[in-house]
Amino acid sequence: MGRRLLVVGLAAVLALAPRAVWAHAVLFGSDPSPDAVLGAPPASISLTFSETVIPAGKGIKVFSPSGRQVAGPARAKGHLLTAPISSTETGTYVVTWQALAADTHPSRGAFSFVVGQPSANPYLAAVSGGEIGTATPLGFALQALARWIHFLGFALTFGIIAYQVVSRREPRLRRFAVIGVVLLIAAEPVALVAQLASLSFDGDTAIAILASPFGRLLGLRLGVALLVWALLALESAWPVLALGAVMALIDGASAHAIPGLPGAGLLLDAIHVAAMGVWVGGLAALLLAPNRRFRPYAIGTLAVAIGTGLLLALAHLGSPGALVTTGYGSALLVKSAIVAVVVAMAVLGRRGIETSVAILLLVMAAVVVSLPPPR
Repeated sequence: MGRRLLVVGLAAVLALAPRAVWAHAVLFGSDPSPDAVLGAPPASISLTFSETVIPAGKGIKVFSPSGRQVAGPARAKGHLLTAPISSTETGTYVVTWQALAADTHPSRGAFSFVVGQPSANPYLAAVSGGEIGTATPLGFALQALARWIHFLGFALTFGIIAYQVVSRREPRLRRFAVIGVVLLIAAEPVALVAQLASLSFDGDTAIAILASPFGRLLGLRLGVALLVWALLALESAWPVLALGAVMALIDGASAHAIPGLPGAGLLLDAIHVAAMGVWVGGLAALLLAPNRRFRPYAIGTLAVAIGTGLLLALAHLGSPGALVTTGYGSALLVKSAIVAVVVAMAVLGRRGIETSVAILLLVMAAVVVSLPPPR
């Protein structure tokens, strides 16, 4: 029965996961361009992005000087979003847009253009709205929170089960694995709210998000978590660990990919998440039920996590200068400092401090994957 469920889970990943994953979608240009001055209202508006996008909700809204929404439904064609405009008003127009990239990350923005002479517009405040990367501050915070809950759930579930495989069965540890599954499930509604907060809270946007690659991956993660919940009752731990590998692949499908090598990015991210989860979960189990057999596995998984993390950082940064000139680079520096502290605590044998700092490391990992990389 367990093998059949695993086959179904793997088939679902292959069928529903996006075929290619890139970085956040960035607006490259528009027609009309921001701050353009036109003699007559345009018949349509077009936005060109750095990668393939799909509209989130209506995708593009154009507000006339009187505040009317004068754009029709947006259509996507590759890197292009277009929408017809129906208006005869003169004055300042405000354009707001929101889209989902192939990597499931949200993008949004706003700009204005003028027909004839500048004028007031009730929506001009949207042009100067604050953003972090491609999300609102609230959306960014919720994205990071959702990913941290997910990473912690991954570690407690699969890391503890892996610890039991290499050491010995401890019935009390199973309760923490159950807590991990609860966290895996709880992370998904938080992630959905984070997407809405990054775009807009309306029904059209919610439907678009759920129908997007993000929605499919959300469903897959929930499905895997529920399967794990059912399989925890089995005597064998291997079906659960196999589902852990599936979950890591799903995480890789929604992470930043290496430019030009999306498959390599997915695989590296999956290995990184799996190694980090087994290591952190194993450390937590080690505090509750010490066993020396786990030591070589802890060293090995930490080495793999550090190695894959370095490869991903090199691929995404593009240049050393990005470490100090971008938010993504700054977050990586903080994450690297925490890794150094973890290694020092491991050498000194301070298991309690090492575990606490490892959980903090998951927080920084959640921040890093929520930020757009420089390239």
